[in-house]
Amino acid sequence: MSKKTFSGRNLDEALEAAIREYKKPREELNYKILEEKKSLFGLEKRVTIEILEDLASPSLKFFLNKFILNSNFNISYSIEKKDDLLIINLKGDDVGYLLKNYGEGLDALQYIIEKLLQKEGFKGEVLLDASNFRENIRQKIEKLALFLCKKVKKEGKTIQTKPLPPSLRKIVHLTATKFKGIESKSQGSGYFKRIFLSCKK
Repeated sequence: MSKKTFSGRNLDEALEAAIREYKKPREELNYKILEEKKSLFGLEKRVTIEILEDLASPSLKFFLNKFILNSNFNISYSIEKKDDLLIINLKGDDVGYLLKNYGEGLDALQYIIEKLLQKEGFKGEVLLDASNFRENIRQKIEKLALFLCKKVKKEGKTIQTKPLPPSLRKIVHLTATKFKGIESKSQGSGYFKRIFLSCKK
């Protein structure tokens, strides 16, 4: 399916134009919202969408588009597949809101998407990313963990990290295993926990 753009005074009107062009029902169209414009005094609104190649289920597309529209975020998305990995990339001026607190919003959104697709029988993995955040934060936490482990080994004191989500705690624990005589333990309750690094007794 080639990429085309359609505009209207609202999302429904833009989609109606796409439906007439492709002669397909709304739920079979894979689209993303490119732009939402308002006139100088906010009297008129213009929504522009882009029709994309079908790579995801209608329910996923519906969820993403509704999320963007209802959140009023300036965000667009693209979907690609690599074997059994479904990659959803977010971009736009407002992605930073999802990346606060070690990507807490991004993790929450990915969890919802995973549950949605699992109900449809999807057995692959899902990666929700934004501006290469996942790789950047992985490198940052890995460097921090290396620094802290070296400090513990040198000074013999217990050091604790800031509260971290599960995916980042895993990086710290794996890094600690590379240091002989260093142990790591997660402590706390809830989604975010601290890791205590210390010398084995």
